Amino acid sequence: MLNRLLKKPPEAVPSFTKRRFFGTEQKAFYGRLRRALPKCYIFPDIPLSKLMIPSNPDPKIKSSHQQHLSGRRVDYAVFDARLHLLFVIELTVPPAPGANPDIIPIASLMASAGIRRFSWPKDNLPSTDQTLRALADYSAENMAKEEGGNGPSSQLGEPEHTDAIPVVDTIIQPRAATTLTLEALAGMAPQGALKTLYPHVWERICLFCTEPRHLHQYLHSLSMQDRGVKRAGFSEEALNEIARIQVANVGYLQTQTAPERASWNDVFTDR
Repeated sequence: MLNRLLKKPPEAVPSFTKRRFFGTEQKAFYGRLRRALPKCYIFPDIPLSKLMIPSNPDPKIKSSHQQHLSGRRVDYAVFDARLHLLFVIELTVPPAPGANPDIIPIASLMASAGIRRFSWPKDNLPSTDQTLRALADYSAENMAKEEGGNGPSSQLGEPEHTDAIPVVDTIIQPRAATTLTLEALAGMAPQGALKTLYPHVWERICLFCTEPRHLHQYLHSLSMQDRGVKRAGFSEEALNEIARIQVANVGYLQTQTAPERASWNDVFTDR
């Protein structure tokens, strides 16, 4: 009886809620990477300590060098089918006013390990076409050649990095936009009515913003005329934001020519 009274009651399990792994902008950019690198594995938010280790065998020096990796991460690490690291992607932001100038930049650590690094400004991410051009060396066609034995990574047991491998640190400034961008969308929706009141609609608009034809079709599907019934729920501010995005998207839509559709005779001419 005494033991039962002295025993502490079990602690209640705290309550949690699932959180989204990606925000809207991150999800859109990840989709572009997937389309550009269909044969690669793309892992986000990877600790540096998972990608490199100190090479000095001295325990004291090794421990000191390990401190440079502690708490530091890269935005994306890209691997081939054998999970050999191909390169990393870092989304950079301007340094904070009180940043410590003595901290060794991630670019220098990558160069020391022989890891290729691509860098884009976080507030000016590339479009789908720009991503495809920048990562052309790792396209599906080139990756297929490597898997077939024509590439350096096809031989098992070969080290991933040697002194003969040039280290490339590619800092990419995207060219003038040929499609709507997330930044442009934000400028056309300053009140944030869609983002706040209709997040599912805003998310799809962000996903389609670099695909003018898809965006045009989706925006058109939101109209009353297309559905044949009066739409309830959109506020006046949201409708104004949709209208502004539609008008801006038309300019990009007109620069793209639709592929010619085969006529009936073209299809059946040889039958």
